[in-house]
Amino acid sequence: MTERVATRSRRDVGESRAHQDIGAVTGQYLAEKQYSLFIPIYILVLYWTISVIIVLFMGIKAGLPLPTVMQESNATYNTGAIMSLPYFLIVVGALCVNRQFGAALAFGSTRRDFWLGTMMGFIITSSIIGVFTMLGLAAEQWTNHWWFGVYAFDVAVLGSGNYGIAWCTMFILSLVSLLIGATYGTVFRSFGAKTLTVAIVVTSVVTLGIFAIFIWQSTAIIAFFAPWGYWTISAVLAAICIVMSVVGYFVNQRAIV
Repeated sequence: MTERVATRSRRDVGESRAHQDIGAVTGQYLAEKQYSLFIPIYILVLYWTISVIIVLFMGIKAGLPLPTVMQESNATYNTGAIMSLPYFLIVVGALCVNRQFGAALAFGSTRRDFWLGTMMGFIITSSIIGVFTMLGLAAEQWTNHWWFGVYAFDVAVLGSGNYGIAWCTMFILSLVSLLIGATYGTVFRSFGAKTLTVAIVVTSVVTLGIFAIFIWQSTAIIAFFAPWGYWTISAVLAAICIVMSVVGYFVNQRAIV
C-alpha cells in the first residue's frame, strides 16, 4: 500500500513538473510580445489601412460610397486577410524554435515539453489573431463598411460575415503558418541546411503533385467539398496543421542544442 502511494506521488510530481516546464516554454515564447502578439495585429491594421486607401482611390472615379457592384466585387475577391500574415508567421515559427530551444533545454525542459509549450504559445497567438479578425468584422458591419464600402474582413474567403468561420479560418491559418516555420526550422536544427533544402524541394514537388491531381480531378473534388461550403478552407488547413504538428514533434526529438 505504501509503495503504491509512493509511486502515485512520484507520478503526480512528474506530471506537475512537466506542466510547469510546458508553461515555462509558453511563457518564454509570449515574453517576446512584439512578434508573438503585437506585430500580427499591426499587420492586420496595415492591411485594413491599405484596403481603405484602395477604396478611396477607386472612389475618385466611381464616387463614394462605392457603387453596389464594386462593393460586391471587393467582398468576393479580396483575399488580403489570408495573404497578409502567413509569411511573417512562418518566419516567427522558424526563429522561435531556433532561438529558444537551447535556453529551454538549459533550464530543464525536455524536447517534448519544448514542442508542446511552443505549440501552446502558437495557439494563443492564433487565437488573438482570430479574435481581432472578429472585432474587425464587427466594426465593418456596425459602420456599414465604414460608410463608403470598405470590405476587409467581411469578405467571402472569411465566410461573408460569419463570425465562426472568420475566427476559425484565421486561427487555423495562423497556426498552420507558425507550425510550418517551426517544423522546417526544426529540420534545419536537427539535420542541417542540406536536409532542409531537400525537405523544401520534396514538399514543393508533393504540393505540385497534389495541385496536378486537383486539376485532373477538379470536378469530383469540387463536388466532394461543395457541401462543406465556407468550411472547406478551414478543413484543408486543419489537415495540414495536424501533419505539421506530428512531423515537427518527431523531428524535434532529434534536434541538437
